[in-house]
Amino acid sequence: MKYVIIGNSAAGIAAIEGIRSRDESGEIVLVSDEKHFTYGRPLISYYLMGSTDTERMRYRPADFYEKNNVRTIFGVRAEQIDAENKKVMLSDGKTLCYDKLLVATGSRPFVPPMEGLEGVKKKFSFMTYDDALALEKAIGAKTRVLIVGAGLIGLKCCEGIAERVKSVTVVDLA
Repeated sequence: MKYVIIGNSAAGIAAIEGIRSRDESGEIVLVSDEKHFTYGRPLISYYLMGSTDTERMRYRPADFYEKNNVRTIFGVRAEQIDAENKKVMLSDGKTLCYDKLLVATGSRPFVPPMEGLEGVKKKFSFMTYDDALALEKAIGAKTRVLIVGAGLIGLKCCEGIAERVKSVTVVDLA
């Protein structure tokens, strides 16, 4: 049996563990457009605060993929699924065949349509470790930050950067 899992977050990792509990020899291929080992997304704010580091953000031990005999394809996006022929086309031009497929990509940030936003050069979402790294490079003690959205993600971003910037303003529709 050949399993392809698209996504490297909690659902994808749980799927690997579930598959291995029932099928010790099936081929598992995990595809992720991120280039990182699985990590706890809620910890990216703590990374920015300096309360944790990359190693402690790992969601599973360093040998997780190897122990579970998982072939990982990091930094490559699944572009198209041909369900009829059981194939996944990747952004690098390669194609993966599968017997069983799981799409576990999670959510994507919603950027509300706002007048004037198209002219903003430094704008970030706050969903991934790469988002946190990019934000970290862009802020400093004199930076003024506007966070659009007072939900969990917006407030975790605020928590993560509040001590590193001049000011943070949070706005929300509600």
